[in-house]
Amino acid sequence: MRYILKCRRIYTYSQTDRKEQYMKKTGRFKIKLFLALLVSVIIVSCVPQDNLKYVQDKTTSEIKESYEHLRPIKKIRPFDNLYINVLSLDEQTARIFSNQNSSITGGLSIDLLSYTVSERGTIDFPFIGEIMLNNLTLLEAKAKVEAELSQYLSNTAITMKFVNSNITVLGEVRNQGEFPFFKEQINIFQALGYAGGVTDYGDKSKVTLIREYDNLIRFHNLNLTDKKIVENELYYLQPGDVVIVEPIKTKFRSLRTFTYATFLATTTTLITVMYFFR
Repeated sequence: MRYILKCRRIYTYSQTDRKEQYMKKTGRFKIKLFLALLVSVIIVSCVPQDNLKYVQDKTTSEIKESYEHLRPIKKIRPFDNLYINVLSLDEQTARIFSNQNSSITGGLSIDLLSYTVSERGTIDFPFIGEIMLNNLTLLEAKAKVEAELSQYLSNTAITMKFVNSNITVLGEVRNQGEFPFFKEQINIFQALGYAGGVTDYGDKSKVTLIREYDNLIRFHNLNLTDKKIVENELYYLQPGDVVIVEPIKTKFRSLRTFTYATFLATTTTLITVMYFFR
């Protein structure tokens, strides 16, 4: 009888031990599985380094390639703003031509006077009237205005420049918005610089440029990872252009974008699981 009871105890203990060992192994396996899944999610959430580069160079050569591009000459279009200042030995008369019928703009300076090109491509100049400047370069427009002024003033010269030019940058950039620029020309990389650059989730190989041509609006696709972008006629932007940076197809959170709340929630979940399966 004692022998039977002893055997029962041994059998019960061995059964309990096996059950405890099984539970421990199962718990460890679940914890390892959870940790593996967590690490996998973190790894997948990282953005490939190639997505962070602009003009990419796959070669290891120290000799950098050079590309030839023709800098386009900007021409006057409707709704451009032109700063025109008349210079003459007759200061009083020159002041009349410089001040009448001009509107003060706030883009460059409150003292900077500008003329807005009409939809027909003309400006309304004091005493002279409408002067057609559409599709002329600054040098051509300057010569034309000086020729018109020579009928009223001798020994005159004018200075002319574009003012209040704007481009819009949208999509996966750090600061979306409309940005003024005071240069005669600006390229697409400079425009993106105004917007703070492309985010880690922006697809630099899929950038859309929207440009207006008279009564037409066209959409152009640009690849900023291709070094030959500098040879593209669209490399330099025009006032009124809109640049849109498309997002990458799989937009996951990376470690650098984790908020403190996300980190706290993940840590709490991990501790809870480890405590439950210990």
